[in-house]
Amino acid sequence: MPNRYYWDACVILEYLNGRPDRAPHVNALMGSASKGDIEIITSTISVAEVAYATHEKAQGSLSDEVEQKIATLWEPGSPIRRVEFHILIAEDARAMTRRGAVEQGVGGLRSVDVMHLATAVRLGVDEFHTYENDGRRAKWSALSGLTVCEPQSDKPQLDLGGA
Repeated sequence: MPNRYYWDACVILEYLNGRPDRAPHVNALMGSASKGDIEIITSTISVAEVAYATHEKAQGSLSDEVEQKIATLWEPGSPIRRVEFHILIAEDARAMTRRGAVEQGVGGLRSVDVMHLATAVRLGVDEFHTYENDGRRAKWSALSGLTVCEPQSDKPQLDLGGA
């Protein structure tokens, strides 16, 4: 069975943004998932979160090219597998929020972050990938019991197509 990685929406956004320090790893993992060597999973919540590339916001205009790249992420055959958010995950997220705030002192959890964590826990993924800061990653790891880290590939590659 291939390794299963859960991607927070911010990782998918980096696929669109193409930051030179992150894109090679994200692109390589997308390629590995396309070949079936690994599995990339995210919640359908990411469909709403991944709305535009950074340069679109900075320029104040939307690009048809970026819209097409976003749409392609959610089509059948995409290397990213979507998981429906449902009541069992919602209940897990609520319990995780309560436990985090009261028992573990992890305050300031955003609901959407906990929804992603609860989805990943329910699916039993190998790692939860995010670009959130180190402090948040450590708290999320303690709360969820998952390895929470930035995505890394042994063979990083550039996307020569660009967004």
